[in-house]
Amino acid sequence: MGVRAAAPFAGAALLMIAMRLSLLWRFPPFLDESLYATWATRVHDSVNDRFVALAYGKLPLLSWLGAGLVFAGIHPLDSVRLVSFAAGLLSLGVVAALAARLGGRDAAIASAFVYALLPLALVHDVLGLMEPLVTALLALALYLQLRLAERASMAVALGLGLVLGAALLTKETGEIALVLFPASLIVFDWSGRQVVRRLVGWGAHALVALLLAGAAYLILTLSDYWDDYPQARRSLGTFRDLGDGLAHPLRWLQAEWRDYGTELLGFVTIPLLIACVIGIVVAFGNRRRLAVLYLLWLLVPLVVAILFLPNPFVRYLVPITPTLAVFAGLGIAASAAFVSGRVTRPRRLGVLVVVVALAAAVVFDARVVADPATAPYPGLSRDEYASGWAAGTGWRELADVLQRRADAHEVVVASYAGLSDALRLSLGDDPRVQIVAGQPGNSGPEATSDYVVENGTPLPSDPGYGVLVRTWAYERPHHGTPLVLYRRGVQWQGQTYVTPDDLRAGLGLPDADFDRFIAAHPDIGAWYRATASR
Repeated sequence: MGVRAAAPFAGAALLMIAMRLSLLWRFPPFLDESLYATWATRVHDSVNDRFVALAYGKLPLLSWLGAGLVFAGIHPLDSVRLVSFAAGLLSLGVVAALAARLGGRDAAIASAFVYALLPLALVHDVLGLMEPLVTALLALALYLQLRLAERASMAVALGLGLVLGAALLTKETGEIALVLFPASLIVFDWSGRQVVRRLVGWGAHALVALLLAGAAYLILTLSDYWDDYPQARRSLGTFRDLGDGLAHPLRWLQAEWRDYGTELLGFVTIPLLIACVIGIVVAFGNRRRLAVLYLLWLLVPLVVAILFLPNPFVRYLVPITPTLAVFAGLGIAASAAFVSGRVTRPRRLGVLVVVVALAAAVVFDARVVADPATAPYPGLSRDEYASGWAAGTGWRELADVLQRRADAHEVVVASYAGLSDALRLSLGDDPRVQIVAGQPGNSGPEATSDYVVENGTPLPSDPGYGVLVRTWAYERPHHGTPLVLYRRGVQWQGQTYVTPDDLRAGLGLPDADFDRFIAAHPDIGAWYRATASR
């Protein structure tokens, strides 16, 4: 491919890189990615924690890749985000390759730009989640399965085996590539010579790929957490088993589709959904068998999300983005060609078709890039990414507040519920701030902590010694869940005292009188003795 021929694809890649990099360090640290970044840190710090993800019912590849970047000196949160960023670039390349097979060069260019601008891809390519990585691996698996069905090759089989293994080590959604592997025979040449021989050859190469993928998955059995992994996974409550999902499909469709539909309309936009439908129609008219295969890869992840994933989070839809971008790009290219062939000024009208198709996506992207903390995310994603307790909004601001308030002495910050690892990550290695998980009552360091964080869940009725006074709050966007910081202390005659020295100085009593005061006020005395001896 010459420079001129490659220029449009380079333009799409540069556009994608610029948009993602503008968000990579600005997007508020979402709850889940903060946890994955913490796992990456643990993998980096200790070889004994290389399978820590299994203990939480998750798979480890993201934490492994993130740990590799931590070894390079990159911040843990940036590390897992850079994995997603790289996965997005891989998805862009595969989208262009898949579209070229379906509709030629124009479709490939259009599909590449659709993926670069697709809000569903933009938002998640900068979050350190498992979905962007497994999506890239699924798209690459589709491409390699297609190549293997067209012409069996040991190099392709080995590459496919590695990709399948990586997908299985990333997220359970990677199993879709195994389920749809036989579907690649749709594009097998059934009319050529020596069909049986070629089919046997395909089967042998497919077996090699599956054996290699299985060997990769067996790595998990080396972990001490392997036996506990199934129970840990079930305890998350984030999936339905096969029998339950298939037994009540209409019930799950009714329960989940309303939220998924809202998120699709917002994150994909109506014009691009229309372009996708047009692309499917055009594809069936031009290359039916390939269109059927791509359509399966579009619909099966969507069906899996509806039937087997009980929480309709938009990130579960990310695996449909490659094939959706392919069909939408084909639809745009075909529509532009159709309109241009019927007017005297074809170029202008063709450009207009492209602008109309992408305008809504560009507007959404612009609002996200302008301020990812306040962008109008549709459906449940607004709570997840901006206004809910799991959102990353507020944690960096809270870290700044704590670091400003910490002096030469260590401050202890407790949380009884809703604490995100985003706070620890935002604080870095600051030794002045210690974070503790709290339990109600007067035992443990949380009972005498200097501060208490409240994030959505009300504080317990017995949160330790003294009283808690609201001292700072971050009001999340869209009237969301506030992030509140309380200062621990005691109150006497309208004054709040936060340290034993403050109390002694504020009362101004001689030592003997102060001791009698403490004895006469047991709640204040308990706080004084516990805090002074901390």
